[in-house]
Amino acid sequence: MDRKLNISVSIEGIQLPLTVNNSEEEKIYRDAASSIQGKIHSLRSMYPNLKNDKYYYVMAMLNTAVESIRSNHRSDTQPLFDKLDELEAEIDKVTKKK
Repeated sequence: MDRKLNISVSIEGIQLPLTVNNSEEEKIYRDAASSIQGKIHSLRSMYPNLKNDKYYYVMAMLNTAVESIRSNHRSDTQPLFDKLDELEAEIDKVTKKK
């Protein structure tokens, strides 16, 4: 029987109630909230004169999305392995003919 966990994470003093599937997922959400909070803190230090807090939040979201997209591009290595297999097969054909 799957038991869902009700948790709450806080970002910028805003409590976000969540339901997660297990303690591993809970850790991921807590780590994500901590990462976002850290990004916002860093952005406030780097850009202390932005108009209001929305700018820090949007910049943190953009930064997080860019990191995610970069990570996904790095993780998608299957096409590379498929091409390597094709090249190895071609090399084998050529070397066997000689």
